[in-house]
Amino acid sequence: MTRRLVPLLAACALFVTVSACSSEPEAPAAPTPEALPSISDAALAARGTVLSSTPLDLAPEVAARVGSAERVVYNSVSPEDGASTEVSGTVFLPKGTAPEGGWPVLSYGHPTTGTDVNCGPSLYQNLLGSAETIAAIVESGTAVAMTDYEGLGQAGAHPYLEPRAAAFNMIDAVRALRNTYPTTSTRWLALGGSQGGAAAWAADEYAGDYGSGLDFLGAVAVSPPAEITGLAQAAKDGTLTPAQVQIMPLVIAGLKAVHPDLVLSDYLSGVALDQLAVLGGCDPAQADAKSSANAALDGTQVVPVSQEATDQLKTWLGEYTLPKRPASGPLLVINGGKDDLVLQDWVESAVQRACTFGDPLLHRVNPDQGHSDADGGDEMYKWILDRLTDKRAPSNCA
Repeated sequence: MTRRLVPLLAACALFVTVSACSSEPEAPAAPTPEALPSISDAALAARGTVLSSTPLDLAPEVAARVGSAERVVYNSVSPEDGASTEVSGTVFLPKGTAPEGGWPVLSYGHPTTGTDVNCGPSLYQNLLGSAETIAAIVESGTAVAMTDYEGLGQAGAHPYLEPRAAAFNMIDAVRALRNTYPTTSTRWLALGGSQGGAAAWAADEYAGDYGSGLDFLGAVAVSPPAEITGLAQAAKDGTLTPAQVQIMPLVIAGLKAVHPDLVLSDYLSGVALDQLAVLGGCDPAQADAKSSANAALDGTQVVPVSQEATDQLKTWLGEYTLPKRPASGPLLVINGGKDDLVLQDWVESAVQRACTFGDPLLHRVNPDQGHSDADGGDEMYKWILDRLTDKRAPSNCA
């Protein structure tokens, strides 16, 4: 990877400048590692199988920077039932001749786009804001796989923020890329911001067993919603931040995909309920309607109807908490001290739990950054480069 990558990643506002960590509380006891979900033999054998592949329609200035780009539909696995599921995504190859051993691979987890099927980045020329980032990474000499995630871009319900599905989708995107472009290596990293940050973190945890046959090098998780159980009581108490109010309808919609018995009206009302499809959609024809719905959304419309409903929401959100198991490789976690969506204390709590597993984890906080005004800085660049050159990974776990 070359230093050209750094300013372009910074311009995409997905990463946070590195600074000294804040003081951390006493580490909690290690959680019980979660076992790999039961998966059928047929689904295991089909992972990463490319069902369709078509040339990707990119803006000319972006297309000129990559060697090849395809939209693919591939097999992954639903953790809910262990069966195969069809997921869409995009795969990219650099220009030129592959190095010995093949192009190294980066699986990229995109940030939140929405919860509707029309929110798959692969459906849009600008990849819903990720095209510049992808082009910069590919120009650096790295093949890239970007999953849309289950239910985005391909028929099905999107389990927004469910970490196992996102992890499986990111790992199987690497398999799909290698099935599309044989000149790629088995060596790969995961990288993502916001929703993609949690996906990259989860992919790290499942890369060792679910990712068998691939050589995992590490993951970078930026502004990851690794701990969001606090949203439940804050919604009940009316203390959600404006950013959290905006995301709550998507969180509830995602939970509904995982828990069909969830009653939407127990958690949403007014515009949040009546315009849920619009709030979670990405159809350009509904852009004005979505903007109006977001403007009319307020905290009174995302209040659980009872403390019982609040407690149930805590339980469901707790299922999304990371870590779930020890990491399979080094992990770099970056977040902002002024993040008003995923609070700094929440991220630190997840980091402390991961440290109890003995994970090779480096945590960096920039006190002057928020959730999306991001800048990875040179340390993130060097951390990725060091993983590609097999250097020992640093850790600042106590």
